[in-house]
Amino acid sequence: MADSTKKRRRLYLVLGVVGVVVIYGLAVERTGVSLDQITSESRQKSLVRIIRSLARPELVTYDFEEATTDVEYYLPCPGAASAVVGAQITVTPGCGDPGQEITIVGTGFEPFDESGRLQFIPDSEFDVTLSLGRFTTDENGEFEVSVTLPDRPSEAPQVIRAVVSTRLGTWANRVQVWTDTNENGVLDSGVVEEGVLNVTVEGARTEVPAVALLDPTNQVTEFVTTGDAITAVDGPASGIPADPLAANDEDIAVVAIEAGSTATAVTVRGPDGTDLSAWRVAVYEGTTGAVVATAFLGDQVEPSPRVSQTTILTIEKIIDTVFLAFVATTAGLAIALPLSFLSARNLMKDVSTTVIGLGLGLLAIPIGVLAGSQYVELQRRVVGEAGRETMFLVLMLVAGGAALWGLARLLFGRDRRSPLIRTALMLGAVVASAAFLEGLYGVLVVGGEALRDPFGVLGFVPGLFVTIGEVGAVTLPFVIGLGGIALAVSLANKAAYWLNTHLGSAMRHLTGYLALALAGASIGLLLGAVVDWLYQLANPTVTVGLPALVGTSWGLWMADRGRRGGEVRIGLTIYYITRTIFNTLRSIEPLVMVIVFVVWVGFGEFAGSLALALHTAAALAKLYSEQVESIATGPLEAVRATGATRLQTIVYAVVPQIVPPYISFTMYRWDINVRMSTILGFAGGGGIGFLLNQNIQLGEYQSAAVQMLAIAIVVASMDYASSRLRERFT
Repeated sequence: MADSTKKRRRLYLVLGVVGVVVIYGLAVERTGVSLDQITSESRQKSLVRIIRSLARPELVTYDFEEATTDVEYYLPCPGAASAVVGAQITVTPGCGDPGQEITIVGTGFEPFDESGRLQFIPDSEFDVTLSLGRFTTDENGEFEVSVTLPDRPSEAPQVIRAVVSTRLGTWANRVQVWTDTNENGVLDSGVVEEGVLNVTVEGARTEVPAVALLDPTNQVTEFVTTGDAITAVDGPASGIPADPLAANDEDIAVVAIEAGSTATAVTVRGPDGTDLSAWRVAVYEGTTGAVVATAFLGDQVEPSPRVSQTTILTIEKIIDTVFLAFVATTAGLAIALPLSFLSARNLMKDVSTTVIGLGLGLLAIPIGVLAGSQYVELQRRVVGEAGRETMFLVLMLVAGGAALWGLARLLFGRDRRSPLIRTALMLGAVVASAAFLEGLYGVLVVGGEALRDPFGVLGFVPGLFVTIGEVGAVTLPFVIGLGGIALAVSLANKAAYWLNTHLGSAMRHLTGYLALALAGASIGLLLGAVVDWLYQLANPTVTVGLPALVGTSWGLWMADRGRRGGEVRIGLTIYYITRTIFNTLRSIEPLVMVIVFVVWVGFGEFAGSLALALHTAAALAKLYSEQVESIATGPLEAVRATGATRLQTIVYAVVPQIVPPYISFTMYRWDINVRMSTILGFAGGGGIGFLLNQNIQLGEYQSAAVQMLAIAIVVASMDYASSRLRERFT
């Protein structure tokens, strides 16, 4: 017997080993694990280049002064191939054929590893420069490099050039460097003096010029022409129609355009002292709408070295990323917090209702939300244009608030009132809430807009209230719809209680069957309408008849089940529905969600925050509900024993036990969202991910390294801060 057991164990062990080998073999095969490409020389060079670029993030920008040394070179040889000796470089042989290897020797350069570039300047009507290689000098200021001649034959002499770039300035002694950004050979300050700023756009040769004025963000603020009306076909103003050059009441505008033989002069008006050096003008051919040339309104005079533009953009985008994650976490928290109690099994398992109560309650939900939302639309039609007036909005705010306050005191006062009066008070509270919120959101928008300019650089503070008002105005029908649901369900519960207590057994069962059959049919019709909207079936049998029949059958089955059991347990049904919704949302990656939101709201951080908020709500609701399920049952049973309502039980027995872990989960989710938001930019979700993706696609790995460094710093800082906060609050 013992030998048989040992043999089985050995067999199981062998089968287990074979199974592991087979599984991993299949996994390696399916994932395409192969190291053959490692030996590829081109891949090795690319890998080394990328790693070295990533190791040198472009945090600082230096300007360079270039010194060039040229020597004429014939390709192919017109005669003897003796060495060519230049001022500092010697080329052997002195002429050659395409693809031939030559030797370049340099002397008289700065010693100790001064580096430079070797270039070939071919005989061409275009400005072409071909790279031959790089060199590094020794301690004597000399170098010797072998290079291969390019395939650019010409009978005319061509040029081999050695270029040495020297950094300008140090952090201890910074040097001001002028960059002729508009390439007109004149130092243009870009500052408006005596109300105008003149700029000459070299290379803009056109008899009928049109000019587009671009702000520092490259947005076209004005497009004017000296000829007939045209529409730009390319360039920054592509698709924009040009207006005739005329008086413009904008502070910054083009007031004069003068065409020359080789250039176009543009005059821009602006307030005295305004720095327009970062603004640009694009000159267009006024007959075809094609862009001819662009130029900055001023030249750049900057210190060397300086913080790179890449670093500045990275700092701006990483700040956007952190706030993107913050907004998403806040929105997700607001959704997950109340819904987490619906997905907690220990709170929902004993929730039950009568058959009539379930049927009337299900019927009341769509009726309530429809009535509430339609009332808001009716209120807005009645108010009309008066709803745009500040005084009328203030009146709605004050009157609605006062009415809501008075009704709330009557509704929640100590005096017991009849069900009819309480229902009337609830209806009045919903109506007063609609007026109060409409006035509040309108005042926030109007007041915030009025305070933007006085707040100056802090204009984002009143801008917050403008956004709250706009979001509130859009969601008001939904909010009042929730109030309508509460009122309709309350009426349904009162009606169900009256029917259950005043009807006989047979009539009570018949009413229950009828109520649930109607409720099931309404649910089926709603689902059929959704299917018809999604798939556009245009088949009433499939989208109306069949859903109504199935819904009615379900309602009759539920009624029969409730009749036999005495009541219908709906708690676990709600639990499983909410859990299924959360699990479905969590299974969809934010990277996929953001694609949908980009189509809806456009590219940028808003789309990213919406995608993260939806995923955050599902993830936090799961964590929150599991925490509720793990609370101690003692306080829960003690509060229930006092006869407390379900809401009182949650407030006094559940909430005190879940506050610390809820804080911990929320902060941890913010940390996760910061990391996830960096990826959303790859799909148009804004933040630093967009900048990182752009630089990787362009092969700008030194710039990409700056974004990767910023992400690492922020993630590490967030992890440290969140761990300290969790330690403090938990």
